[in-house]
Amino acid sequence: MKIVEKIKNMMKTEKKEGLTLEELGDFLGGYGINIDNIDNSSDLSETIYYICLKHLSDTMSKMPWELRVLTEKKGKEKIINSKMETLLNLRPNPYISSATFWGTVELNKLHHGNAYIYIEADRNGFPKYLWVLPSNQVKIWIDNKGIFGRLNALWYVWTDSRSGKQYSFEMDEIIHFKTHISFDGLSGIPIRDILKTQISSGKNSIGFLNKLYKNNMFGSKVLVHYTGELKQGAEAKIALKLENFSKTQGSGKFIPIPLGMQAQLLDMKLADAQFFENNKVSALQLAAAFGIKPNIINDYTKSSYSNSETQQVDFYVNTLQPLFKAYEQEITYKLLSERDIDKGYRLEINEKILFKMDNKTQAEVYSKYLTNFAMTPNEVREDLNLPYIEGGDTLLGNGSTINLENIGTQYIKGGE
Repeated sequence: MKIVEKIKNMMKTEKKEGLTLEELGDFLGGYGINIDNIDNSSDLSETIYYICLKHLSDTMSKMPWELRVLTEKKGKEKIINSKMETLLNLRPNPYISSATFWGTVELNKLHHGNAYIYIEADRNGFPKYLWVLPSNQVKIWIDNKGIFGRLNALWYVWTDSRSGKQYSFEMDEIIHFKTHISFDGLSGIPIRDILKTQISSGKNSIGFLNKLYKNNMFGSKVLVHYTGELKQGAEAKIALKLENFSKTQGSGKFIPIPLGMQAQLLDMKLADAQFFENNKVSALQLAAAFGIKPNIINDYTKSSYSNSETQQVDFYVNTLQPLFKAYEQEITYKLLSERDIDKGYRLEINEKILFKMDNKTQAEVYSKYLTNFAMTPNEVREDLNLPYIEGGDTLLGNGSTINLENIGTQYIKGGE
């Protein structure tokens, strides 16, 4: 069977109208999530870890790609290429949209440390479809003995877990994204492997709360001391009588107990054990490892509008920019030909989508660009998704503005 058909079959799933609780448990169990014992589940069951994965994968899913060319006069000029536009921004393959595709790639990269994309080329060698390979089934081999024909060549070997067959790919056939933690530069290390203790603490705290809810341990309890053996029948009988009396007699504020028994109020408060404080510190440390800011994980302690805005800028500069740069370099090298790269063609992410402004701020910013020779009317209209107008390619500005070389000439007598 061809490799593309194998990938297609792997993506096909049987549709069901609904799942029973048992079927749901089996389904989630396939992903390592145990609904009966959450503290023994996979790392995805940890809330903060899940939020970090979701936020970064959602960010990548909405970023648009552009083909640009570097020129001496115009800098980076956008190039319209319908094939590349369709491949990266519309439909990487017949089964999923580009938003789902890039979100899946980033999720695999973060959770497994590496994400692998197989490039299916057409007869002319142009990329036709992009297919995500299961990260946990792909290994990186270096052919240091030239077994595959080239000495020290890099190969990607996919071992299909269902059939046990192996498929080998050359380096140019695979787009490889890795986490920022890598000791050899060839493969990334999952952040969850480094933060096992933090993630385990989060899962155990969820499991602890889950057990408390199941056992109805929240709220005040009445501890009854009595003389006698601890027999199950006697215990249940005493508890039932006291509970029925408190529900049916009067207001239930007074509960009589036999002579020789003593009642004591037992309170269990999570605040006394600093449960929430410890959870908060653990959550912030886990989010910081992903470059996620506190307001993203719903921590608004000492938060303000200015502070939130600063966190967003810091998230873009220190988290997203290195992420985008890694994507752009790998995609450009693997999808563009060597000739196009030499000509200055690059595939880049349009980051403007991250800085959406309100109408008032947008009008002020573009007005300053327009009246200070920074942008032409057509360039402003392009950013506003408006069509070009005739004569809109001329720079405009204040008439009192002059060139640096001409400063002072206005004071020369007889000068124009």
